[in-house]
Amino acid sequence: MTTLNEILSVPQFKELELINKNGDLSSEVSSLDITENNDIKHFTSQNAFILTTGVLFQDNQEDLKRLIKDLHDINTAGLGIKISRFLHELDKEVIDFADKLGFPLIEIPESWNLGEITHQISSYISDSETGKLNYALHIQQELNQLLIKGYSINTMIQRMSKLLGVPIILFDPFKAPEALSHHYDQNKHLTNEHISYFLNHYQQSTIYDKNKQVFENKDHVIFKVLGYTYFPYYLMVSQVNKLSYPFSLLTIEQVVSVLSFALYKNTKIKEAEQNDINRFFEALVNNQSDQTLSIKKHNDLLKRYNIFDSDYYQIIICDIDSPNTLENSYYLNERYQLTFHWLQYMFTDLDDYISIYKIPSTNRFAILLQNRHDYYYDYLKRIQNSYGDHFEGTISFGIGNEVTEFTQISSSYFEANEAFENGLLNDKQSFISYYHSKDIKELLQLIPKEKLRPFIKHTLGPLSYPKTKKDLELKQTLRVYMDNQCDITKTAEKIYIHRNTVKYRINKCSNLIGVNIEDPMHSLNIRIALYVSDITQFD
Repeated sequence: MTTLNEILSVPQFKELELINKNGDLSSEVSSLDITENNDIKHFTSQNAFILTTGVLFQDNQEDLKRLIKDLHDINTAGLGIKISRFLHELDKEVIDFADKLGFPLIEIPESWNLGEITHQISSYISDSETGKLNYALHIQQELNQLLIKGYSINTMIQRMSKLLGVPIILFDPFKAPEALSHHYDQNKHLTNEHISYFLNHYQQSTIYDKNKQVFENKDHVIFKVLGYTYFPYYLMVSQVNKLSYPFSLLTIEQVVSVLSFALYKNTKIKEAEQNDINRFFEALVNNQSDQTLSIKKHNDLLKRYNIFDSDYYQIIICDIDSPNTLENSYYLNERYQLTFHWLQYMFTDLDDYISIYKIPSTNRFAILLQNRHDYYYDYLKRIQNSYGDHFEGTISFGIGNEVTEFTQISSSYFEANEAFENGLLNDKQSFISYYHSKDIKELLQLIPKEKLRPFIKHTLGPLSYPKTKKDLELKQTLRVYMDNQCDITKTAEKIYIHRNTVKYRINKCSNLIGVNIEDPMHSLNIRIALYVSDITQFD
């Protein structure tokens, strides 16, 4: 893109002068036209630089104002006027009118031939664009070589910065600096200033369209870099007013293209490495490992999977809450990937000995604490509150109990999943659920009703579901007898009958059921059967 400002800075065209001080010289010049007609707007194109002798306006400069308005409306680059015997000077009203529009008026010396200058500027534009293209391709080739040789993103940013001579920052999808050029190494003030600019700019949701970039009179330009489709990186180039030929927008576009590929490649490599770690951890907590591992004997091996020797282990399960609407599967996959990296970043900030795994079979995240943190609940709340700053939706946690042995990690993992499932059963979102041991009622609820009914009938016989008043009396006496640890006296006191009556009824129950009620195992079965028959409704 060749601009008016660039053309005026070339020594060959130094005699061309800007007439109105507020004229915008940042417009692209793609072609030139000579006109002595008022209706040039119907015959020229956008970004054309229009030249005229001004012969039509020598007696009426109001018509010149209308021409300026027409040219401005169709986005031409500017108007060059030959100050000659036809038009000796421009009225102040005309200059003020152009200034109000920001439309540039360029004075062409009287001695210059319009046909010749048109040819010269057109040739310059052609040569300039060729030079910029070659330069952009050169930059691309250099960065491609770095990419092929496996150099880091940081090295590529440093090289790009040295080639352009200006500060550059690459921001990750969380709006944090991923790589900075050397300009920021010893200059915290500059670093903070430029990061603040980016964050403010982003929050205002005014990221520039790369096809509408204007480099002149701008301090910073920002480009999306698609390492991820839905969660882009951002490249910010600063002090762009210092950039000169043969630099062009195309140069940055080529850089962005190479960076996008490099980031995508790095993402896939890290993903493959992490998948191996994730599969190992899932096999470990599900007791599916090929060998029995010991934290003492296999310390080096386990360190490769981010597991360390400790007397404290605790698992926290995390997952993204299900949305109420269907979402793009590719978007969801990227969100899970980025959520994983974000959790790693957040928890590493708390403790280097916290490890994060993505469980392949469930897509949930397992967080392994290997140090005690009495305040981790508050930290989980903080993470929940921060999640919305980067992602749509919410996240929830299930917390297992702490264990003291490496071999018990699977127990904490099971508990954390149970705690998470309990949170889901209550149709909750953004929850933090602790594991608690199930009581007899909860355990029995896990058994299908069709299996409980035969158990009740087998254990209690005719007393399962009494149909007569006598059998109902017997069952009630048996229940009180069991509740009082088979104590006849206490049973008699509870239901206000004589001890002998209790003895009679219990003997009767024993005969009907067909077992010795005092036998510990039979007694246990009877107590469970009585309990289940009371709490379970059958159709």
